[in-house]
Order: sequence, then C-alpha cells, then structure tokens
Amino acid sequence: MWPERFQYLRRRPREIDADIEAELREHLERRIEALIATGLSREVARREALLRFGDLEGTRRYCHVQQVERERDMHRRLALADVVQDVRIALRGLLRAPVLALTIVASVGLGIGAATVIFAIIDAALLRPLPYAEPSHLVRIYTDTPPYKFRFSVADYLALAAQQTTFTSVAAFADRPMTYTDGTVAERLRGRQVSWTYFQTLGITPALGRQFTAADGQPGAPRTVIISQQFWRQRLGSRSDVIGTSVRLDSVDYVVIGVLPATTGPLEVRQDYFVAAQWSTPPRKGPFFITAIGRLPSESALGAATAELREINRRIFPVWQASYQDNKATWGAMDLKVYLAGDFHATARLALGAVVLVWLIACVNASNLLVARVTSRRRELAVRAALGASRHRVIRYLLTESAVLALAAAALGVGLAWAGVNVARTTGAFAIPRADEIVLGGRTLLTLGGLTLCSILLFGLIPAVHGAGGPLDESLRSLGRSSTGNRAVRRLRAVLVACQFAVATPLLVVAGLLLVSLNHLARVDLGFDTHNLLTGAILLPAAQYGDDAKVLTMWERLRTQVAALPGVMGVAFTDGRPPDDASNQNNFDLEASPATAGHSQPVTTWVDVTPEYFRVFGLRLIDGRLLDARDAITTSPSVIVVDEAWARRFFPGQSAVGKRLKSGGCSTCDWTTVVGVVSSVKYDGLNSPDQGIVFTPMAESGKGLADAFSARTRYILVRTAGAPASTVAQIRTVLREIDPNVPFTRVATIDELVGESLQQPRGLSLLVAALAIVALALSVVGIYGVMVHYVQQQAKDISIRLALGGSPRGVLALMIRRGMTLVSCGVIAGAAAAFAFARLLSSLLFDVSPGDPVTFSVVTVLMLGSALMACGVPAARAVAVQPALVLRND
Repeated sequence: MWPERFQYLRRRPREIDADIEAELREHLERRIEALIATGLSREVARREALLRFGDLEGTRRYCHVQQVERERDMHRRLALADVVQDVRIALRGLLRAPVLALTIVASVGLGIGAATVIFAIIDAALLRPLPYAEPSHLVRIYTDTPPYKFRFSVADYLALAAQQTTFTSVAAFADRPMTYTDGTVAERLRGRQVSWTYFQTLGITPALGRQFTAADGQPGAPRTVIISQQFWRQRLGSRSDVIGTSVRLDSVDYVVIGVLPATTGPLEVRQDYFVAAQWSTPPRKGPFFITAIGRLPSESALGAATAELREINRRIFPVWQASYQDNKATWGAMDLKVYLAGDFHATARLALGAVVLVWLIACVNASNLLVARVTSRRRELAVRAALGASRHRVIRYLLTESAVLALAAAALGVGLAWAGVNVARTTGAFAIPRADEIVLGGRTLLTLGGLTLCSILLFGLIPAVHGAGGPLDESLRSLGRSSTGNRAVRRLRAVLVACQFAVATPLLVVAGLLLVSLNHLARVDLGFDTHNLLTGAILLPAAQYGDDAKVLTMWERLRTQVAALPGVMGVAFTDGRPPDDASNQNNFDLEASPATAGHSQPVTTWVDVTPEYFRVFGLRLIDGRLLDARDAITTSPSVIVVDEAWARRFFPGQSAVGKRLKSGGCSTCDWTTVVGVVSSVKYDGLNSPDQGIVFTPMAESGKGLADAFSARTRYILVRTAGAPASTVAQIRTVLREIDPNVPFTRVATIDELVGESLQQPRGLSLLVAALAIVALALSVVGIYGVMVHYVQQQAKDISIRLALGGSPRGVLALMIRRGMTLVSCGVIAGAAAAFAFARLLSSLLFDVSPGDPVTFSVVTVLMLGSALMACGVPAARAVAVQPALVLRND
C-alpha cells in the first residue's frame, strides 16, 4: 500500500473500479487454486469459490463506495494541508514586506469598513421592513396638491374614518408636547395625541395594560395616556402597579392605561407618551396638522384605496368649500416606509457611491502593488514551476496571499464598521431616518463578507494570473539584477494607475461641489444679526392657565422681568424660529388678484410676533409701519407686516402697503391689511427660495386665549449685550420664581440653530471630502509606485542617455511626461464621468451648478499637481545618480 502522502493525484472512477476488479479477481484465484489443490477440477473449484464468496456484485459496490469515500477524504485532507501550507508561506512572505502588507490592509480595510457602515445605514433607513405587523400594508394618507403633500385637518380625518371602506383601519396622530410635573420639577416632554385606532392600525400591543378604545376618543371622556418604556423606567421607577394611576401633563391628570414595549417603531421613537385624541367636528376645514395612516387588506389594494380616497374628498369638498376652495386638490396614499425615509434617498446614493469608489481605488492600488511584488518574484515563481508546480497551483498560492491580505483588511473593516455603526446610531438621530435601528448584523455582515470576497478577486486575480503566466525558460533567463518586468507588466500597471485617477476624479469633483454648496449655505443671509440672540420654548399648562387674565399676566411678567436682567437688550415672543422652524403655513386670497374658481390659493409662512420682535431681530423697515400694541388687541382690525420677498412675489414693482387679503380660505372673514414691509427673513430653510413671510400680531388681549394652544406656547427671544450663555440660568431663575411648573426648554442661540440646520449637509460634505482625500492619496501612491518601478527598469537607459551628453532636464522631462500622460488620461476620463454624475446630484447642491467650471478646474489642477510631485520625486532621484556608478554595477 502506497503511503497516503504520495497518493496526491486523483484516481478516476474507472481506475478505482479496475483496482477493485483486480483485487477481487486475485482473491478468487487464490481460493480456486486452494480448492484445486484438494482435487477439484478448475470449473468445480471456480463454482465452489464463487459460492463461498457470496454476493460478488454487492461486494464490488461496497468496495467502490469505500474507495471513493476514502479518495475524497484523502483529497480533502490534502487540500486543507495545501491551504494551510499556502497560508503559512504567504504569511512568511508578507512579513518580509510589512510596508506593502500594511498599506494594502489599511487602505482596503478602510474601504470595506466605510462601505459596510454606509450599507448598514441604508439597510436601516431604506431596505429593512418597518418593525410593525405586515408593514407593507401600511400607507400614509395625505392631501395631494402637486408638488406638495399636505397633512390632514381634523375635518379630513373624521370624514375619512367615517366614510372609508377599503382600509382595514385608519388612524392619525399629531405632535403634542406637554409639561410633566411630579410635584417637585417640571419638564417639557415630547408626545403625541393619536386617534384611538393608532396602535391597532400599526399592530402594536402594549407590554403592560391595554390599547386605546373608542370610548377613550369620545369628547369629554376621561383623559387616558399610554407611556413609553423609557418614561416608565426613568420617571415612574418601573412600577408594576402603574396601570390605573395618574400622571400630570399640562396640569391635567391622565390615567395610565398602557406601557409600550422596549422596542418600538420609528413613529414611536423619542416620544415619551401618547394621549387619546378627542377630536370633534371643527367649524372650518383647517388647520392642517394631522398625519393620517391606513392599513390595507393587501398590497394590491392600494389602487382601489386611492380611488376611494379621491371619491371621499370629492364628496366632502362642498361641505367645506367656504374655508377651502381648491377643488384640484385630492387625497392620495404612499408607502409608509417611503414617507418615513423622506428625501434621504439621494444622500444615501451619494454616500454609498463615494465609499464604493474609495473601495475600488483601494483594490486597484492593492492590485498595482501586488503586480509589482509578483514581478519582483518572477524568478521564485519560475523555480516553483520548474520543480513541478502547475500554473493552477501557482495561481492558488498567489490568491491565498491575496486572501490573507483581504481577510486582514476585513478584520480591520469589522472594527471600523462597529465603531462607525455606533457613531451613526448615537449621533445620526436627526439626519438619518430610523437611526436607532442601525446594527452590524444580518445583511450588513453578508455585505462585508461579499466585499471581502470581491476584494480577493479584484486585487488578487490580476497579479495571480500575471505571476503564473509566461514561458518558463524566458522567466528564468530574463531576470537579472537590472530587470524587474517586461512591457506587458508596465502596460498593466499603467492601466491600473489610469483607472485609479479616473475613479478618484469624480469623487473629488463631487466633494468640491458639496463643499462649495456648504459654504454658500453657511453664508446665506438670514436677514438679521444672528449673534447674541437667545431663544427658548415656554409652554403654559392648560389647566393652570384656564382664563385669559392668567395667560396675559404670565407673559407680561416674564417679559418685564427678563428685560430687566443685566445684559439684556430686548425681549420678544414669537411662535417660530429661523432658519427652519416655522410653525404655520397658511393659504390666503388676495383682493387684487383672487384665485380663480377651483384653483389653489397661494401659501406662505405665517409667523405670530409681538411688537418688540422687529427691534430685537433688527429687521429694517422698508415701507409703511411696524406692528404696535394696538394691533395685538383682538377687537382691532386685522393687520399684517410682510417681508420684502413676499412683496416682490405678489406685488412686483409696486408698494404692498394697503393691499388686502383673506387668510385661511375664509371667504366670510374680514379683510386683513398689509401695513408694513420689512427686510426678508429665512424661516423655511437655508436652501429654500424666498417665498415670503407674513408677520401677524400675537394676541395680547381678548377672549379665548386660554383655550388656544398657540396662545399658551411661545418662543422667547432675548437679545443680549454679550455671550448669552450666562443669561440662560438667569431666565430659568426668573421663570422658576414666577411659576415653578413652567419649564424652559429647547434653549438655543440662533447661531446654534443655523449650525443644526447645516448638520446634514456638513456631515455629507465632510464624509465625501474625507473619502476623496483618501482616494487622492491612494492614487498618488499608485503613480509614485509606478514611477519608482519605471525608474528601476530604465536606470541603465537613463545613465546611457546622460553619459552620451543628454541634459538632466531633458531626461527628467521625458520621464515625467510618461507618468503625466497616464494621469492625464485618467483625469480626462474621470472628469467626463464626473460631469454626468454631478448632474444627478443637483438636488443636494445649493447655489452652485453641477458643472461648476471653478470646481472642475481646481480638482484638475489638484490631481495633476499631486501626480506631478509623485512623478517628479523618483525621476529627480534617478537623474541625480552618477551614470558611471549605474553602468559599473550593471
């Protein structure tokens, strides 16, 4: 029997059968000879031998199965031993080239880790189903007035709930922040008022207690609340007997009927409580503050549901036509997951494309380095082939070396991905949809594994095939000290370098466009001096402030005492904050140009302000007058002040002062008169066009203030002489002395609010810019490596040129020209791709063209300049060497 270590070549099935047949034949012959020796004839002896042997065919099959299994087992063990041997040899070889190994592991690991993090974000925000029962059946229902998708009014939702028949259930919710107090401290919490069908529609079962019922939603019913798990743990001590107890919200006792599970969906994240809405039919269709959702019986029912929504809207239009005249508006429905993702798709595509480009550049750079390494080892590989290693065996060995590098890069990528996922989950709450669901698992880990496998093939296959190719004798003869490759190798490495620059250029162009856009956003003029302007939200509890006198006394005392604080230059109240916290969008009809029948009225932002607002903000009066204390009296004629953008939009080339309108779609209301025009203010976002702002007087007297939620909720604006940080504590002290049950929340300066509005574009710009810098660095390393390799190859030729009288400058220019030709080809191809790619990202840019010539020029100069330095350094070193020294050592 041959030792197993020599049985390396796989036997074919017919060879196994032949061996088995020969062994069985030999066994039968021995028995036949033994029986003949006892005096039997050969024929009789053969029959007797076969009889004694038994089932010859069964034995043949059994032996075949055993041999085949043994063969497979042997080859599995030999293959594993080969892999272990290849890994051991690869590790020894890579340890002798630590700089190359670390460069490849770091660059590819960065690409894998970054791509994994971005995919984890995209998976959570866009790909993963919503964590609700049958999430594909959930839709958001809205008022469709292209290009806008408006929320519902109470009238809309009540009509929908009463008349629809296609949905299995419908629900609605609206934000309802309230003040929670436990008797010692007051704090403003985030919560929502929801229809009693809300949790039933989403398929959420409370961890403790019950859902809302129809009785909870009846006007005048006892107030009930379902609290979040966090509220239950942090403020109620995880009490097991919490069901049936009361919590005090806005000085009103709400009975706790349920506690939500620890894990909830994106609609419930960061909400502390949910109170049962007790909506009754309103006097007019507006305001529009309700988000409606519905559950379909199946995904295919969306078409029928949409048709029914339009029919219901058509039926109720005449009922509310006096307050809503747009008969072109209808109702529509969209997938709830798409609604929650918002406009994140463009950002996600850009981020994913950027990291994939960096990963590709890293893999191409790694392939370039490994080609150079394989070229320098051609003699070693040729010796292996001469000793019997097949081409397949050499390729497998080189791929194993690439696999070791890729697995090390993947290990680094896992660490980077884990850290990146944690950062995205904790800091991306306001920029990334469903940020709390970002995890490193499932499809994300499969993606990481796929990137690792693709990395092995991308940067391992080309060097492996190259290293195993070429005639054996030529490889052994051509490898002298002065030769490190041939023309094919140089051409291959040149193509790889050109590809790196072609891929890096679009990334740098996009990064440049985003940075220019961010710079323009940061320089947007808000229309006033933003420095030393402090804001904060104040909500008066409804039960405690049950009449107008208390409401008015509270606001006046607060204004007077805060204005008396040292360093305070002015105090005002409003219901919105620049640059993107406008509380109200309102439609109106102009007397001079009323909307035609059946068409929508214009819509702009409306901001309630006190008369001091314009002075505190420092707005410039352009025409007419400002609001004063008389305008705040509810019995006085309705007047407004508009900004310059509003005046230019609706009354270009003429004065807007004295023009009249009717707001809110109310055709029977009194006329509202424009009494003044001030400088433009940003309330709808830094990147939004100026559509105009209407400033209305905040009511300071009259009836019904205590019943109006808006009258009890205000932002205080404080202009300070110095840094406003010290003023915050003083305002809290004043508020605590006036009423300890009123919290001071959402405190921020206007500069901080501007910074928050820039958070998402700044984060995207910095991410792409960082990736672009990495891509540029990798590309420069690639061209530098090619030039070093080229100089080594051409050292003798360079020395001969110099020895024969060639000028060093001319030789230097010749060498640099070769490298820059490669770079220029890559940059030209990349610029063409960047021009096409950037046009797809126009929605992410502000005040900059996708084909901005300055950005393209700067990127081109940066790419060519960096490449010129990378080409010039090795070329200058080669020219500086004495020709005689090179020729003598050759």
